[in-house]
Amino acid sequence: MATGTAFSADTEALASVALGHGRSEMRAFPLRDHPPDAGWLRVEASGVCGTDVGLFAGALDGPRILGHHVLGQIAALGDVAAARWGLRPSDWVVLEEYLPCGECRMCRTDRYRLCADTDLWKGGRRIGLVDAAEEPGLWGGNAQYLYLPPNAVLHPVPEGLAPSLAVWALPLANALDWVLGAGRLAKGETIVILGPGYHGIAAAAVARDAGAQHVVVCGLPRDRARLRLAESLGATTLEPAGNDLAGAVADLTGRPGADVVLDLVAAGPETLGDGVGLLGQGGRLVLASPKSPALAGVDTAALIRLTAGVVGVRGRSPQRVRESLALLRRGGLGLERVPTEEVPLAEAGSMLGRLAAGEGPDTPHVVVRPWMADR
Repeated sequence: MATGTAFSADTEALASVALGHGRSEMRAFPLRDHPPDAGWLRVEASGVCGTDVGLFAGALDGPRILGHHVLGQIAALGDVAAARWGLRPSDWVVLEEYLPCGECRMCRTDRYRLCADTDLWKGGRRIGLVDAAEEPGLWGGNAQYLYLPPNAVLHPVPEGLAPSLAVWALPLANALDWVLGAGRLAKGETIVILGPGYHGIAAAAVARDAGAQHVVVCGLPRDRARLRLAESLGATTLEPAGNDLAGAVADLTGRPGADVVLDLVAAGPETLGDGVGLLGQGGRLVLASPKSPALAGVDTAALIRLTAGVVGVRGRSPQRVRESLALLRRGGLGLERVPTEEVPLAEAGSMLGRLAAGEGPDTPHVVVRPWMADR
């Protein structure tokens, strides 16, 4: 027995389908009956992150409905799924991208982001990356409806949290995991954030809320509008001139070196050396963006002299998503002051193309709204 919306035999959902190499097209997909342990999500918003942009511009093995930072309302659920998730139709939820097995050691210890079934480094599957030719086709957030398979990972949105803020849940959860978890940022410490994008803005909000004494966000001249957004959240910003970034940070903070450096820059391997050069005694460099090429030289003597460490991060833990939603419900982070560029579904492909070409909007917060009227 199914609960929720009953779809007629001819009901279809529109989706923006990425074809690879910067191409996309709109397609209509039939809404199939769901089994008892699955359901359907009516997508309210699909946040765009750098991964989506890179996938859109690159080669794909087949057509994909991108979008993996998804917020929506349960449209229909099978009885088994409703009991397992503790949800019912009309409930608001945030959907994580992971599609784990639920049985391995990683899943049993709440580290399902590292489950082989969903690990991209091992050929795993995720929301926003499943081939659109695989039934029922609607596997990504850039669509009016999204299929909820039995292994989907859902988090209920707290009552009273506006959808416009709830869409920040996953990037904010990532920031919590990277800044407070991997970075171990403590009250009164200094953090330097390299890159004022989607996650950089969220990280600045987390660091300020955690009581950091200095939150320094670094960017290039083309990032000035985004740096101003970071300043509105209480950060100090830098557009480093020349090569003495460490000196510029020391002048700002009045102390040598940072306690935490969060590297969010998709650039060459030389930026890793820049990050190490920013560390103070006992500092932690958190690497969230792979370099191209991936191999990078590191000043090992500096790491030993500073008793510093480098840690790589991937995604977030489930408790950080719950913490993120609670923080957004509490308010006070300032993320409501960050403008949102809302994009109708028919323009999702063109926006991804603009972002890939470096011609996107000033705000890093870009959201596909599948039910928004075309402009």
